[in-house]
Amino acid sequence: MIRPRIILRPFTLGAFSAILFFATLPTVSADEVGDLLNRAAIVDILTQYSYRWDSKDSAGFAEIFTQDGILERWGNGERIESATIKGKDAIFDYAKTAHEGRLADRQSRHHFSGIVFIELTETTAITENMALITHQTVNDSSAFIRSSGYYRNTWRKTAQGWRISKRILKVDVGGK
Repeated sequence: MIRPRIILRPFTLGAFSAILFFATLPTVSADEVGDLLNRAAIVDILTQYSYRWDSKDSAGFAEIFTQDGILERWGNGERIESATIKGKDAIFDYAKTAHEGRLADRQSRHHFSGIVFIELTETTAITENMALITHQTVNDSSAFIRSSGYYRNTWRKTAQGWRISKRILKVDVGGK
């Protein structure tokens, strides 16, 4: 007697797992759903930060900031005065100058991990995430670490969605 083989396809098993997962969830409140949606939207914009900067999309990069957005960089526990940029137009100019100047011959990559929410309300948030920034030119056989540290982002919900109102990069010891 030939017995038929039962083949579980990944989507079948996945759908079954999803049904079991959702069937065991307690009731989720509207506030909790809103909180999850806000977190997801912020993580999405944070991801856009890396892709827009690394693809040299200066205009797109500036769009993830509020009109009065601020960029700061800190090294050795002190704010680097010359690395403070205020306002969306100035952020665009900074990005365009960097992309067409010091970064023109290299590919940068912003590797973000470990995002944590320090604060989250309906209209504001503060997050931190680890950062490892690499560069590579056509003459480099592999990417090299340019900088490491962490970002502290202050967020504001606008008519266009979540935007960064202040971004502080705190570079690791010795970073400038």
